[in-house]
Amino acid sequence: MNQDIPEPSRTRREIRELRRLETLIDVVFALVIVMITVDLPVPETTDDALTFILNRLEQIALSALGIAVLLIYWFQSNLLLGTLSHTDGKHATLAIFQVFMELIYMLCVSYGVSAGNTTLAMVAQSVSAALVGFLAAAAWWYASHNRRLLDSEISDSEALALRLRVLAEPLTAVLTIVVAFLGPWLWEVAWFTYPVFAFILRRMGVAEALGKQDPG
Repeated sequence: MNQDIPEPSRTRREIRELRRLETLIDVVFALVIVMITVDLPVPETTDDALTFILNRLEQIALSALGIAVLLIYWFQSNLLLGTLSHTDGKHATLAIFQVFMELIYMLCVSYGVSAGNTTLAMVAQSVSAALVGFLAAAAWWYASHNRRLLDSEISDSEALALRLRVLAEPLTAVLTIVVAFLGPWLWEVAWFTYPVFAFILRRMGVAEALGKQDPG
């Protein structure tokens, strides 16, 4: 049906759709972060600050970790959507599924805060976080394939450098799925391997881009 629409009109429509998609994703991220914040324990009037923090340290840590993961994905989303000039139906569908998984992740974090660091709660958070990341990567790979939706200002080397970099977040989440069976503190520490994944994959992506530019 899109073939019956003149190309300039379709392009303008797809540009507007990208802007609406960006707004939707931003709103959902903000809403999810607010909802996780609402789940933070409230101190009793008789509690001093130190006693409250010590008694609720696990819940506070879980909420803080959930917010940190979401912020990383939010920054990644802004980066990836910023490389696009417009969207289409398939890309928008993948992005909507990503938004849905963000809401599932929020529910998993809320469950973890209320139930504590049980293996089920940790695995649920890790799996949902991994799915958010893999859906974001799938949407960007689709958009960048043959420069299908890429902005003309984004160079081929920049696109290639991002090709592997987008996997840092979901691969970190996959690692935490395994570590969840080893104990809660190790699970929490495992999330801090994200910078290592990001650094390695960024270097690999840059190396791939340089190799494509200079095949000799």
